[in-house]
Amino acid sequence: MKWSQKYKSFYSEGVLGLSNILRYDINGGFEGFMEVRKNEDGSPVFHVFLKASPESWYYFGYEDNRLMIQSSNAPFNDLISKKTNASKAKVGELVFIPGSDEETLAFINRFRKNYLGLESPYELGGATASGEKKKVKKKGDKEDDGF
Repeated sequence: MKWSQKYKSFYSEGVLGLSNILRYDINGGFEGFMEVRKNEDGSPVFHVFLKASPESWYYFGYEDNRLMIQSSNAPFNDLISKKTNASKAKVGELVFIPGSDEETLAFINRFRKNYLGLESPYELGGATASGEKKKVKKKGDKEDDGF
């Protein structure tokens, strides 16, 4: 993690290492972005995006006692939507809520611009949260009008 004096935050540089998830050893490095900072009132803010493959990515964003979760894994997103406690949480309790591809990309694009100086928009990859694959036009592909 590197420190940004300008943004008063720690941010990742290069691949993100992941040791394990629960009892499952991962021990791998993944494309991703991580930021740790405090907001204006001094509360912690944390964002992490991990991309295991073009079709498999996860985003977690924590701010103001809310944990936003989004993934390319549609069943995972459905579970978060079903289990969210947004309507039941009491004041001061942690609230977890489903996110969106747009919110995920907003973090990634802000991170890339602020810390890496990259202006070009980021592509999530082969699958979106809805599970649809993005079509990639290959060189030599012709437009087909159906006839």
